[in-house]
Amino acid sequence: MEAPVPGQPIKQMKMQDPRAAETSPDEDDRMPAWREVFLYFLMLGFVNVGGPVAQITMMFNHMVERRRWLSKDRFVKIMGFCHMLPGPEALQLAIYVGYLKRGVGGGVLAGLTFIVPGAAIMILLSWLYVTYGSLPQVNDALFILKPAVLGIIAAGIIKLGRASIKTPLLAALLAGSIVGMRFLGVNFLVILLAAGLLHLLLKEGSPRLRRPPAAAHALFGGLGLGFALTDSRWFQMAWLFLKTGLFSFGGAYASLIFLQRGAVDQHHWLTAGQLLDGVALSVATPGPFMLFTTFAGYLAGGVPGAIIATFFVFLPSFVFVLAGARYIEQVRNNRAVQAFLAGASAAVVGVIFVVSLALAPEALVSWVSVCIAVSAFLIITLLKRDVALVAAGAMLGGVIYAAARALA
Repeated sequence: MEAPVPGQPIKQMKMQDPRAAETSPDEDDRMPAWREVFLYFLMLGFVNVGGPVAQITMMFNHMVERRRWLSKDRFVKIMGFCHMLPGPEALQLAIYVGYLKRGVGGGVLAGLTFIVPGAAIMILLSWLYVTYGSLPQVNDALFILKPAVLGIIAAGIIKLGRASIKTPLLAALLAGSIVGMRFLGVNFLVILLAAGLLHLLLKEGSPRLRRPPAAAHALFGGLGLGFALTDSRWFQMAWLFLKTGLFSFGGAYASLIFLQRGAVDQHHWLTAGQLLDGVALSVATPGPFMLFTTFAGYLAGGVPGAIIATFFVFLPSFVFVLAGARYIEQVRNNRAVQAFLAGASAAVVGVIFVVSLALAPEALVSWVSVCIAVSAFLIITLLKRDVALVAAGAMLGGVIYAAARALA
């Protein structure tokens, strides 16, 4: 993602700030008060609609250009670190900045205020969906929104593909992931791990791999063992959403894989059409795009299920950022890590493509819906319009369509 470029060089901006002389070159431009950090991220939690690109742009404008909490170089380095992690990069950027400014407490607070408003809205929308979702008017509105969301997902696949496929080898891994999952029935986690390891071996040979930190190993290994040994629905949900947060390389679109395979195909907590409805609602909700996991959790287990889903799907982001912030440069410069992530990211694009094929029959029910999906895709990819505007237009069109049907 390309961030906007400030109008002046960083050095010049620092010279204009009288407090710049009191800081060393390695320190950020200024240290805001705890209250200022809290209020900003709380406000952002209510207005951060439009997906990670729009959210990161808003943070750049406020933190770099207006408030000068960070230099441009520092912001870009943090953003690069967050892009390497599984999960929503905009949330991870918020956690990192909160940690940088006010320690672990600031990181946790920034992340929570980024998530909680949107999660609360999503729980309310989920309740309305379950209560009134069978009404003809609701189905008429979703008739417009569902194919538009499918077009948005297709545009996201194109964007991820352009960012991930940089060599013929990575293109081959993408093709192999499609064949393996679509035609051979290989588990998608096996595909991601195999693609990452194969790219690592072909690019870097057999490097020595350092053991993960003992605390992280104990946390995720212990949780995984506990969840695997129980048949309780709550534990099944917790394990599914924890895996989603742990392995969703490529952000929110990658998490669709886990929900389609786990919540829909394996546990039957919701249908493919309901999952697509949740994605449609998430597009219009402030907060991380992955909040459609909150919707899936609500359909699986009501409000407790929504809370479990939200907690466990975002838990890895907090752990990765707060535990890895001090090692950011080591990770960025580790060629073995970069090679593995490049291979896994290429496979993610193919796996998302396969999952989107399973969602298509629920959205493309007529030639009109096909035209809506294609239009949404072209508006985003060719006209470069914001995803939030496309979603808002689809929602407005759905409401108008439903009203016209009701009056007819």
